[in-house]
Amino acid sequence: METQQSNIGDNQFARLSLLDDAIKSFNSAASSVEKYYQNLENQVRALDIELKYKNEELERNLKEKDASESYLHCILNSLTAGVIVIDRKNRITSFNRAAEQLTGFKAMQAMGKTLKYVFESDFFEELDLHLLSVAETGEAVQFETEIHVKKGNRHVSVCISPLQNKEGEKHGIALTLQDITRMKRLEERANRAGRLAAMGEMAANIAHEIRNPLGSIELFASLLKKDLENLPDAKALVEHISSGVTSINNIVSNMLLFIKPQQMPDFKVLDIEQLINDSLYFTDHMIRSINSINVVTEFLPFSLTVYGDRELLKQVVLNIVLNAIQAMPGGGRLVISVNRIKTRAGDPDLAEIKFADTGKGISKADIPMVFDPFFSTKKKGTGLGLAIVHNIVKLHNGTIDITSTKGKGTVCVIRLPVWKGMGTSSDFRDGFVDGHRLNGHLYRQAKEHKNGN
Repeated sequence: METQQSNIGDNQFARLSLLDDAIKSFNSAASSVEKYYQNLENQVRALDIELKYKNEELERNLKEKDASESYLHCILNSLTAGVIVIDRKNRITSFNRAAEQLTGFKAMQAMGKTLKYVFESDFFEELDLHLLSVAETGEAVQFETEIHVKKGNRHVSVCISPLQNKEGEKHGIALTLQDITRMKRLEERANRAGRLAAMGEMAANIAHEIRNPLGSIELFASLLKKDLENLPDAKALVEHISSGVTSINNIVSNMLLFIKPQQMPDFKVLDIEQLINDSLYFTDHMIRSINSINVVTEFLPFSLTVYGDRELLKQVVLNIVLNAIQAMPGGGRLVISVNRIKTRAGDPDLAEIKFADTGKGISKADIPMVFDPFFSTKKKGTGLGLAIVHNIVKLHNGTIDITSTKGKGTVCVIRLPVWKGMGTSSDFRDGFVDGHRLNGHLYRQAKEHKNGN
């Protein structure tokens, strides 16, 4: 019995010992798990801190990227040159504000589309060939062309260059468009002035050489006519001679007027509307003789004045109106409109007189020569009309430009400085009035006008 109880006690002790070992083992494992959890928690905390730092850094980078893109976008839209960027699939990825103004297309219409989709095939001359050349050679190409937009034809300098990264990989092509219309017009005016100066000198010599014997011919013809009073047939022949002399004298007078239209000018403050109406009065009979010609005037609701010679400026208007009428033998429409053009600060505003007819038009090849003396597209024209007009406008510190489409009509635009008057002595000094220089005659006449002489 005692032995049996002893065995039971040993078994219980053994079990307790095993249980104690199991508890110790569990506690040890739990301690290990706790340490592992703490280590894991520390690692997670460290990762959270690192992730937070990375997120903040990413957010900073995104803000810097957005700021950089916004800055570059502002620079791109501030450029006076138009910039169009296309990717390797020929799709437009950038289209700045200057490109919008120059081409007449909005960026939202162009973005994501191909050049062929946005622009007609003849919008840029031989653009496909230039793009192909840049794609094959990787070298920039520059050329000048003329584009047709709603505001009129514009001369544009186009530069096509490849877009490459540091490694030389091509990412697309950039087109830079620079409006050179004003520069081209200045070049044309400079060339025209040079031609007119040379021709003027030649015309002066010819005019004087012709006029010297012309007076003698007229004198002898008049004496001969008196001697042939009783011979009507012979007298008629002499009258033809006198008529021919008169015709030649008129041509010579026009030549001299072309050379020196500023002889004894009488400059006064003139109302543009009244000037045009007075000029149209003299062409009324010619307009009435061609029933289907309709002349329309579009004036401003307020008075617009310039400082000039009334008779010379009337001659300008008459010449242009007569040219328009003669260009519409079968009838048509002539619109004469007046506008005030704002200019840069410090410069005088401009009075713009526009003559737009629906006549035969002038060929593109003839346009550069229309102001040259003796150039005419008419069978009986002397070719001095527009040359004289050009010199008169130039005398008044103005400009004259002609655009035309063969078979559709011609537009002639004259711009003259607006006269603002001279209220104080500060407005008139050193030959300047309202910010623009007067030539010698204008200066003297303006001074007399101010002093009440």
